[in-house]
Amino acid sequence: MGRQRLHLRLVLGLAFCCIVQLPVRSQAQQNPSEQQPQQPYEPPQDVPECSRLVAGFPPLPMSVVVSCQKSDSVEVTLPLKPDANGMAQEKHVRGPYEFREYRLADTDREYAFTNLMNLLPMAGFVVKYSNKPATITGRKGDTWMLINVNNETYNVSVVVAPEDSWAPVKTVDEIAREMKTHGHVDIYGIDFSPQDQSIQGQQANILTEILKYLKANSDLSVLIESHKISTMGAPEDDSEITRERANAVMDWLIAHGIARSRLQPRPCGRDNPIADNESPAGAQRNERIVLVKVNS
Repeated sequence: MGRQRLHLRLVLGLAFCCIVQLPVRSQAQQNPSEQQPQQPYEPPQDVPECSRLVAGFPPLPMSVVVSCQKSDSVEVTLPLKPDANGMAQEKHVRGPYEFREYRLADTDREYAFTNLMNLLPMAGFVVKYSNKPATITGRKGDTWMLINVNNETYNVSVVVAPEDSWAPVKTVDEIAREMKTHGHVDIYGIDFSPQDQSIQGQQANILTEILKYLKANSDLSVLIESHKISTMGAPEDDSEITRERANAVMDWLIAHGIARSRLQPRPCGRDNPIADNESPAGAQRNERIVLVKVNS
């Protein structure tokens, strides 16, 4: 009988403890003043000394600049599309240089390469090479861009090619020096009619200087090469234009006293560029007449 009373007292004691403790736990859960304070969300910040924009090319949304570099002169090697034989090609550009490294947001990593490919044309760049998912080469005029993408970051290297300084010959003495040194001379400054490629302004200064040189070297025969490299149209069109221009120069020289036997026109079309035709300065250099000394 005593054992039963003791057992009953223990059961009632445990029940009383549970009844007392349950409201206390419930009050603790419902009392916000007793909870740990929640820290406000702070988005990742760019490195203070690095601007987000480089060469007018904006970063991907939600990306963060983590490092940057800048230099007056760095050489960058940029991969290009393989040639007609499948051989890898590269472009080496030295000039003013900028670099940015960005950390990607978790949600952007899967589509970072595709988004960058879409962003380049919007910023005025032409994609010259791409190798998904890692490498992109872009170009805008004299500005070249190399983008490397990995899982968590991507980096942008920008280099600006300096203008190729050159001065066309203008006098008989300069023509003679080039012919003596190189056996040929590039001629600029002849205005051709866009309709029939005849020479406009029949007394072009440079033609007069060529005439002086040929009359001073009466035993010399020359090829008259004509070059033109258009970015549009068929190569055959440029071949026909250069044929007409080479003949026009030959006809002008004959009309001014040079024997036909000393002159040989040669249309070259797009065959022999001497500069990068995608820049205005390069395209100007490629469109030329060349006098080439013929071995006697």
